[in-house]
Amino acid sequence: MSAYRGRKALLALFAGAAIALSMPGFRFGPLAFVALVPLFFALEKGKGFLMGFLTGVTFFAIDLRWLLTLYRFNPLVVPGYLLLVIYLASYLGLFGLFMAWVRGRKGFDWSLLVFASLGFTFLEVLRAYGPLGIGFSALYLSLYRFPPLIQVVAIAGPWALSAAIVFVNTSVYLALRKRPVYLLTGLGMIGFLAGLFLLPIPQDGEPLKTAVISSNVSQEVKLNGRNLLPLLEEYIALGGEAATQEPDLIVFPESILPGYILRDERLLPEFTRLAQEAGSHVLFGTGDIRGGEIYNSVALISPTGEILDIYSMVNPVPFGEYIPGRRLLAKIGLGSFAASFLPQDLARGEGFSPIDGIGTPICFESTFPMPTRALAARGATLLVTVTNDAWFVGSSELRAHFACAVFRAVETRRYLIQAANGGISGIIDPRGRILQETVGEGILIAEVARRKERSLYTQGGEWPLYLVFAAGALLTLAVRRKIPR
Repeated sequence: MSAYRGRKALLALFAGAAIALSMPGFRFGPLAFVALVPLFFALEKGKGFLMGFLTGVTFFAIDLRWLLTLYRFNPLVVPGYLLLVIYLASYLGLFGLFMAWVRGRKGFDWSLLVFASLGFTFLEVLRAYGPLGIGFSALYLSLYRFPPLIQVVAIAGPWALSAAIVFVNTSVYLALRKRPVYLLTGLGMIGFLAGLFLLPIPQDGEPLKTAVISSNVSQEVKLNGRNLLPLLEEYIALGGEAATQEPDLIVFPESILPGYILRDERLLPEFTRLAQEAGSHVLFGTGDIRGGEIYNSVALISPTGEILDIYSMVNPVPFGEYIPGRRLLAKIGLGSFAASFLPQDLARGEGFSPIDGIGTPICFESTFPMPTRALAARGATLLVTVTNDAWFVGSSELRAHFACAVFRAVETRRYLIQAANGGISGIIDPRGRILQETVGEGILIAEVARRKERSLYTQGGEWPLYLVFAAGALLTLAVRRKIPR
């Protein structure tokens, strides 16, 4: 019996490794279509929660390894990473428990096709919400390099793609375990995904020539206030070089200087002068201080040097920009410990409001579909993500973060510009095709379009997915009742 359980555990571990290998950072995206199959075998007459949990531990430990690059700033990252892996792995444990329950019901095998997709996707959506919500490590990210297969996200959102991937995995499992005919259902799902790429989308709108500034300033240098003026000189020089291309919009990355640009008379005039001399809009990320509170913000300057508007981050990074439950920690005597880790929480912006028709999700916000969908719904005709990935220098986080940008573009049918320091800068079209990308210092010049047409996902959110799930579950349960016991 112990050898039998050992084989089950190995299958679960193998499934976790296979899912991790399909994620951004590796080049085995299509592996996602079969990566869960070993887990389904492991769940046969096995302990559902344990098998799912082992899969989750393996998967998240590998996929989130980039968090360990923060060790150079604080050794507490290591226990934090381990706790996060355990927490996230519990979701796959719950999936295993749910699947064990489904298998224990009398009925027909193809009900697994419905309930496996429903259970996995529900839990993946659930872990994206709340104070510990995380947008990384979602199954749909595995296909970011394959635009022909990801168009469904413009209809029902990114988790519809995760559901489709699980559906294919379940089909392969049933084909191996039961009847080869189930393989046709998996191939049919892949064909359905590919067929959506053939659907036309409306013609592009107003053209806009953009210049994207990509920089590679290390986080250690960026945090040192003594580097303020040298960094200012460096960025203004890059902006001046971009201006020679006569763009309509110049985009800088997130929080480019160790100072408050909008409140510093040494800094702001340099950017207003750049906008005036270039005859361009200039968009940049900066820390901002208002009413004694600190914000992570994006500002847009007009060609006349006027500050048109400011957007401030609504969803800050837990434990990086704010401490969840800080007041509770203070009440139980751990307030000083929280303060030693992060002295002050970042204040939240008032809401997802576009700046002059430009949606500007900041860094962490772009890993979730909700902010960009809200920005597009409120009139954003172009998406611009500003980010600072220098925290995770040289790690797989860079690729994972850029993969998120691909889906944000398709979901909203918007061109998306990503300007990164220490990460990947690029330009993505509304079908998810990467038009340009670069790592390190440089300038990307491209013409995009400001699009007004709203995708079905922008208008309806996840409701189409939920309706399909509800219909499938009800149909399955109705047919089950007619099966003789």
